[in-house]
Amino acid sequence: MGGAPKNDDPLDAAKRELKEETGLSALHWTTLMHLYGSNSITDEEGLVYVARELSEGEPDFEETENIAIRKIPLSQAISMANTGEINDAISVAALLRVSQQQSS
Repeated sequence: MGGAPKNDDPLDAAKRELKEETGLSALHWTTLMHLYGSNSITDEEGLVYVARELSEGEPDFEETENIAIRKIPLSQAISMANTGEINDAISVAALLRVSQQQSS
């Protein structure tokens, strides 16, 4: 997850953040959802993408980032969202959407 200045293209920002925070690059990107964290408090928007056909590289963390990278199956991530182990709103919403799409 990451942020971007308002004038940045959201998909370009997502590609940059994926590379910086995980070292991964993707050949195919699909928009999963567009949401607001709290439309009564902030105008911050969230765009969530699914990245497919990944290739590995080296992450390039910002100085202030302390990130532990873990590769887990999607089913485990969905379970972690359901139990509260993953609890940031955008990640939970995205994982529940993917889960719903898989069962359709």
